[in-house]
Amino acid sequence: MARRLHLASAQWFAILLAAAALLLAAWILSRWQRTDSHVPARAFPLTAENSGEWTHFGGSWLIADGAVESNSYERGAKLLAGSQYWSNYTVTADMLFRGPAADMGLVIRSNDESRGVDAYNGYFVGIRSLDGTLVMGRAGYSWLEVLPVSVPGGVSPFTWYRMRVTAYGCYIAASVTNLSTQQAAWIAFHEHFCIKSGRFGLRTLNAKAEWRNIHIEPASWKDYRDLESHAAFVQHPVIVNGPPWWTSWHVGMLFTGVLAAAMLLQLAWFRFQNWKSNTISRERERLAQQIHDTMAQGFAGIGYQIQGIRTGIVRAEKLDARSIADQLNVTYQLLRSCHEEASRTIAILGQASPAIQSNLLGELAEVARRTAPQNIRIDTKLDGEPFPLNLNLADALFHIGREAIINALNHGNPGCLKIALGYRDGTVELTVEDDGSGFECIGGKEGFGILGMQKRARGLGGTLQILSAPGHGTVVKIAASPKRLRFRDRAVAMLRRNLSG
Repeated sequence: MARRLHLASAQWFAILLAAAALLLAAWILSRWQRTDSHVPARAFPLTAENSGEWTHFGGSWLIADGAVESNSYERGAKLLAGSQYWSNYTVTADMLFRGPAADMGLVIRSNDESRGVDAYNGYFVGIRSLDGTLVMGRAGYSWLEVLPVSVPGGVSPFTWYRMRVTAYGCYIAASVTNLSTQQAAWIAFHEHFCIKSGRFGLRTLNAKAEWRNIHIEPASWKDYRDLESHAAFVQHPVIVNGPPWWTSWHVGMLFTGVLAAAMLLQLAWFRFQNWKSNTISRERERLAQQIHDTMAQGFAGIGYQIQGIRTGIVRAEKLDARSIADQLNVTYQLLRSCHEEASRTIAILGQASPAIQSNLLGELAEVARRTAPQNIRIDTKLDGEPFPLNLNLADALFHIGREAIINALNHGNPGCLKIALGYRDGTVELTVEDDGSGFECIGGKEGFGILGMQKRARGLGGTLQILSAPGHGTVVKIAASPKRLRFRDRAVAMLRRNLSG
């Protein structure tokens, strides 16, 4: 009782410890996410000492005296700051062109940046001096732009413009104001599958430019609405249709796919034909084995009886009519049995008789008595508690036992034949032993009968042992279990048979 209480206490302690660890991990994760995703309200001190919080991708940048200068005409130069986890925020900055025919602006929610034009995943809002417009679009190593909005008075070099961009959810709105004339333009944008978070930064395209008064703060829905309410309408990205599908590359891929499918079908057809041929071959082999185990063995017994009568006559033994009649009657019974076996084989293609399921030892003993001469002693032995055998197992054991009996009588010239059937630990074991002349067991030189016994044993998933030596008789032992005849074991046995055959 005390041990159970101790185990229960240990289990509860382990559960509480695991729960505390999970809570601590959740708290740390939430704190990390809150810290890393929190957008601060701050102005960026544009001095050389603080230049380390900016990362540039191309271009030539100088941060000093409260301003950021781009001194390069490189296309798509970027200077970024902030965290990739920042989501809803507003960026404000003043900017000035130092040359014509260019654009500049702010990058919002930027990710996966590299050097090059539109080489990032995010949004860009800027002003274009070439046509005097406020532009907005999405970059993803390509460019998708919404309809530009004209800036009143145009966009002129050496003029300061104040840009304000708010990103909230999948909504982005921006305004640009000419600080000299106070003329302004607004643009609003929405898409269903947007980029949720990312850094912000500065971008130029073929321009020398300058920024100052860069400020960021958290954004709310109201901040977005304050800008969107001045825009003429909320724009949505226009998905441009791609090139026609019917290109040379697609045609080549289609041809390759059709060719591969045709080859697979051809391979499947060859495999089906091979499987069909193998099935027919195995069925023919099974029928040949069945005929060998029934009619051929029956005829062998008949021949053995006739040979006995002939030997007695040649040796001038005293054979009265009654003795000859008895031997001829045994021969007739064997012939009748052979005829019945042939008829049954032809009628039901070799199915076993259900009688052998309940009296396997008796059926084998009857085979031995009908086949063996009267001077050969037949001993039978039953060990263990018999249990029901399924028809396949009983049929295989019967044919293996009968083959062993016929081989012993035909080739061993025994004086005693022992047949034993044992049941133990869910396994049935059949042993046929004779005290005949024996033979030398040499692998690879088995006869048709022994090969048939081996194949039947493999089909059962059982083990077959043949022990013999010249002058010391022969022992044939087969052990199998009804449990091994499940589908999985039959499949394994079939695979082994195919590999070995």
